[in-house]
Amino acid sequence: MKKILLAVMSGIALFLSSCGAPSRESAKEAVELSHASVGDIVVFGDIRWYVIAKTETGCTLLTEKPVIKLPFNKATYHAPDTWEKSTLRAWLNEPFFSTFTEEEKALIEKTHNINSDNREYGTRGGNDTDDYIYLLSADEADALDKTILKCGYWHEMDNQWWWLRSPGANKDYTAYVGNNSDGKNVVDPAGDVSGNFYGAVRPALNLRLSDNTAVPAGMNRTPSEEQAELAVISDSEIGDVVAFGRYTWYVTDKTDGICTLLCQGAVAEKTYHDSKADITWENCSLRRWLNEDFYNQKFSDGEKAAIVTTHNTFSEEDSPYEMDCGNDTDDKVYLYTYTESKTVSDEIRECGINWWLRSPGKKQSEAVYILGKSANLMGNTVNNPLGVRPVIRVRYSGQADQ
Repeated sequence: MKKILLAVMSGIALFLSSCGAPSRESAKEAVELSHASVGDIVVFGDIRWYVIAKTETGCTLLTEKPVIKLPFNKATYHAPDTWEKSTLRAWLNEPFFSTFTEEEKALIEKTHNINSDNREYGTRGGNDTDDYIYLLSADEADALDKTILKCGYWHEMDNQWWWLRSPGANKDYTAYVGNNSDGKNVVDPAGDVSGNFYGAVRPALNLRLSDNTAVPAGMNRTPSEEQAELAVISDSEIGDVVAFGRYTWYVTDKTDGICTLLCQGAVAEKTYHDSKADITWENCSLRRWLNEDFYNQKFSDGEKAAIVTTHNTFSEEDSPYEMDCGNDTDDKVYLYTYTESKTVSDEIRECGINWWLRSPGKKQSEAVYILGKSANLMGNTVNNPLGVRPVIRVRYSGQADQ
């Protein structure tokens, strides 16, 4: 497919500028994709996207906000730091791409991307690539309206900086969009260290459209798709990243045909409880949200059948301040305790933002959370919003949980 974005970049100047000041929720309402114009927000694959270019046969989408924080290239991954060889490109085009249904994938065009050398430092950009999902280049980001260039409020961060696919000042750096000294959003061609875990990811893609294109709604996975997901989980090893439902997950345990999955990034920023109160995991509003809204909206019926009910308990170590941990619970979706969080590696714990655990903190009105790679045992007040990283257990062989 001839790249839509480059062909109609001049149209991006027409972006609407009525978004207003940054806030936790966008002021723009989503419109139907078939009626969308450049600058509108649309929903595709359960994600909100800006339409940044459009032709008679298709459109280019850029996520309104980041979907995750990841390094452009893992520090332990020894390969040339070009977009072609990056671990982020592999993630976008494999597990992240797999979070879309087959109906949705059928609309996503493969895009031929030109990866130019750095315009100021001459750093090699690498070979051209063909991608289903990609990052914008420095030149493509420069053409965006200033409203779109800015991420806005996302998981504790107002105006989060985000990766581009262009090289930075040298082979170990990658360009990004962030704030300059005047507080304006600009492309930084010098970039940041490619292994920086705090860089946000705003995917882009091209959709094939026609007058009668029906955009799929909901999690309409076929039984064959669901079996394919479970087959990948069955073949995975601890530490691998797999797709399940609408998200990507770390494999943290495999025992007796059941795999424990920790969401790779935060799925939302929410309070542990909807008011400041003495509370336990059993009765908190976050538990209800995870086991009702999140569970019902983010998984297909077949995927829900594969998620086993987990009987959750606490150990003495989970409350060093001797707070009440509450009764045992039976959950489809849950959070790690402090002791459970210690069973995974630093790399898995680190997701670029602070995230809740279900253990109580120093007070009954506080809950423990992960700060960087370690747990803050004093906790945070339960009505303060932090990142949420769900945990599920999936049966990948044998009889599904009823």
